[in-house]
Amino acid sequence: MPNSFVATVLRKFGVIAEESEGYLESRSGAGIHPVRTADGQSAFLKLTPAAQGPDALAAARRELLFYQRLAPSAPVRSPELLTSADTEDGLAILLAAAGKPLPVTAWTPGMWAALGLELAALHGMPLPADAGPGRPDALRQAMAEPDLPAIEAFWAPTLPLLAEIVSRRAELERQSEALPRVFIHGDCHTDNITHSGESLVLLDWQVSGSGRPVSDLAFLNVRAVPAGVTAPPELLDAYLSGCPHDRRTLELALLAEELAVFVFQWPPFAAYNNPTGIDRVRQRTRDLSERWFDARNEAGGKR
Repeated sequence: MPNSFVATVLRKFGVIAEESEGYLESRSGAGIHPVRTADGQSAFLKLTPAAQGPDALAAARRELLFYQRLAPSAPVRSPELLTSADTEDGLAILLAAAGKPLPVTAWTPGMWAALGLELAALHGMPLPADAGPGRPDALRQAMAEPDLPAIEAFWAPTLPLLAEIVSRRAELERQSEALPRVFIHGDCHTDNITHSGESLVLLDWQVSGSGRPVSDLAFLNVRAVPAGVTAPPELLDAYLSGCPHDRRTLELALLAEELAVFVFQWPPFAAYNNPTGIDRVRQRTRDLSERWFDARNEAGGKR
């Protein structure tokens, strides 16, 4: 990230950079710097330089629109927007610090239940008319034009029914679309959630917008599985208590979504995981595959 852009924004906002052992995660590509305001308030400076390209800037602007237009009335907590700047050099957003993340291995059933209620509230809000440009759907893009060499290289040795899953991806899509579209976070995982007292705070709204409710629920598992964690039943129980759906319909849609993400999107991310994490993903995906085909057989489908 260009030092001149950082220095310019620090001066413009009147904040001082702090030393840190690490930044809050953002796979969107934006740099997140801990800073302190002139009055001593802890904050985070989120920067997206113009050099990262139009897609990165569009995502950053989508997040800024969320903080400006939707966050004040949204039924979930998000960081307070202190100020922002959109210049030819890039986009900068200054956010108040809002709690601390916990490793997914430290999440209790009560925390998962609280998150289920938060997601139910978020998905229950009316779809806004002023949410800005439509969000990209990375999973649908990956399924429309699958990288078959990468998929086969990673999955063929351990996923016996891979060819059938790939050939039936339209069926996976239909099942994951079983519930009406809602406003979703879009990048929902525990590293994007902080704990502030008894409250949860959701961060990183760059891919928020209209989408499948199971996208948020499935991605929690996608990101947790390498650490040996899957969301407990309390998550779905709480979600259904706040956002009633037919449980079986939701479970099948969630199964299809999670299986699709692992098969069509996950292989490039194997390089970021250790052998144990990769083995856990392989086992989880085999289990999901078996459950999906069993569900098809119960419904009268055939392998």
